[in-house]
Amino acid sequence: MEINFVDVGLGSCQIIHLGDQSAIVIDCGLKSDHIALQFLKKLGIVTIRRLITSHSDNDHTGGAVSILDAYQDNIEQILAVQDHKWLETKYWQRIDYFIRTGVLMGKNVKRLEIESTAKQVWGKTKDSRLRLFSPSFIENQKAQVDKTANGTSAVLVLDHLGHRVVFAGDSELPQWKEILERRKQKSLDCDVLTVSHHGGLTDATDSELDWLYAKAISAKFAVLSVGTRQNPKHPRPEIVARLLSSGAKVLCTQLTNQCHDNPSLLHPAVLTPLAPFGRSADDAARGQSSCIGCAGTIVATISNAGCNISRLREHQSAVDKLANDPAGHPLCRN
Repeated sequence: MEINFVDVGLGSCQIIHLGDQSAIVIDCGLKSDHIALQFLKKLGIVTIRRLITSHSDNDHTGGAVSILDAYQDNIEQILAVQDHKWLETKYWQRIDYFIRTGVLMGKNVKRLEIESTAKQVWGKTKDSRLRLFSPSFIENQKAQVDKTANGTSAVLVLDHLGHRVVFAGDSELPQWKEILERRKQKSLDCDVLTVSHHGGLTDATDSELDWLYAKAISAKFAVLSVGTRQNPKHPRPEIVARLLSSGAKVLCTQLTNQCHDNPSLLHPAVLTPLAPFGRSADDAARGQSSCIGCAGTIVATISNAGCNISRLREHQSAVDKLANDPAGHPLCRN
């Protein structure tokens, strides 16, 4: 099994390649670049087992319309959170149109919501399954009243061959308190974590961040999907610092000026991107320099040999070199 944390800039897209020309898609990046769809085509994906959006922000649902159009006859299930933005999204409007015209069957479109325990959304055995850990009905209702899509973002957990990947979406601190309560205060340990809200978790105090990454979540690798831009809000240095102190290796898809005074000087990337690509590799091919890759698209492979990050050693060496550059100051080396 191969999990691709696709470089879509400041957005989110994960594609789980199941190995039989089929995949699970969790979030779809932005509408403007169609990176998620192009990536699926590059992988030779024929069937999408689950098309999942964690919540309705455009940087998570934007690319879903093009995927839906391209794979409309080959999607087993569509899963989404019904937050306060959902019915206004172009994605839902396209789903509704396809149901009305008979292209999609309504029974194959389902709401992401748990009851008292985690809910299985894919897989048949404990050795290989994808489960939903949040939101609950009450969490969803509260977030709708507060009009915060992040507060009801889906948290999904993939278990395969004794290894675990946590997809945190844009989940917020109250959800993690509920998750830990449902787990009877047992930390959610994993091999790979997609860090919530691109490392920009809001409304969390220092002590709450300490609790989150010391008590609630423990990861060997922390993936942050961020974009090259001026005055970035993602990732927050204090979140990177806590991830590092927890023992996680931090991997960012793109480089920001929090880590280098002038990222464009490193065009196309800190680590030269490979195909299948992502946003920074796509910009490199077009001769543009707006999206500067750090790790670029990050690929985790789970097999009987373990959970391994492709090109990890090369990337860590490239970041070490960046740290020795007078203009470089990578957060993951502070």
